[in-house]
Amino acid sequence: DQFRARRWKDFSIVFQGAMNALNPVMKVGDQIAEVLMLHRPYTKAEARQVVSELFRMVEIDTGRMDNYPHEFSGGMKQRAMIAMALACGPKLVIGDEPTTGLDVMVQAQILELMRKLCQDSDMSLILITHDLSVLGEIADRVAVMYAGRIVEIGSTEDILERCVHPYTRKLAASFPDVNGKREMVSSIPGDPPNLINPPAGCRFHPRCSEATEKCASEEPPYIDLGNGHLAACHAITGGTR
Repeated sequence: DQFRARRWKDFSIVFQGAMNALNPVMKVGDQIAEVLMLHRPYTKAEARQVVSELFRMVEIDTGRMDNYPHEFSGGMKQRAMIAMALACGPKLVIGDEPTTGLDVMVQAQILELMRKLCQDSDMSLILITHDLSVLGEIADRVAVMYAGRIVEIGSTEDILERCVHPYTRKLAASFPDVNGKREMVSSIPGDPPNLINPPAGCRFHPRCSEATEKCASEEPPYIDLGNGHLAACHAITGGTR
C-alpha cells in the first residue's frame, strides 16, 4: 500500500475508458475525493474542496459533484476520470484509449482538454491508442508497436508523412483519406501472432508483403533515419527512405 501511494503521488497514473470505470452507486465527487483521502492527509471537507477545483479544471459544473455516473454523459465521465487522474498532481499521465466510445465532437473536446492540461500543469502525457488521427492532434513523438516491440519511432510528422516500416505504412493506409478517392481502405492480411510463442526474426514477417528469408530468421536492427527517426526493418538497411 505504501508503494502504491508513493507511485500514485510521484510517478504515473493510468486512466482508461471511463464508461465502466466509475462506481455506479457512488457519487462522482465522492469517488474523486476518496482518491485524495487515501493518498493525501485530507479530511473529507478538504478533499471535496479540491474536487471542486478539479471539476473547474476539467470544465465540469461543480454543481454536478453529487451526481451519480448514470447522470453524466460519456464525455463528462471521461472528464471526471481525467480529474481523478490529476487529483494527486502527477508529473506523468498514461492515457489508455481515452477517446474510445466517444463521438467525434466529444473526442475533439477531450483531446483539447488534455493538451491544455499538459501546457498549464507542466505535465507529460503518454497516450496509448490505435487511432492515428488522435496522435496527429496531440502527440509530439510516436512509437509504433507490433507484437510487443517498437518497429518505428520518430516525430509525429515523420511517422504520419514519412513512415518507412511496412507495418506503419499498412496502418496508415487502413485509415480513410477524406481528400482521396472514395474506395475501401486496405487491410493487413492474417492475424497478430501468439506472443506466448512469437515468430522468429521480425515478428511482422508472416503478414508482410515485403518479407524475405532473412526477415524470418534475423531480428532487424534499428536504422537511424535522422532527426530521431528510427525503424527496424531489413528492407531499409543502409538508412535510406
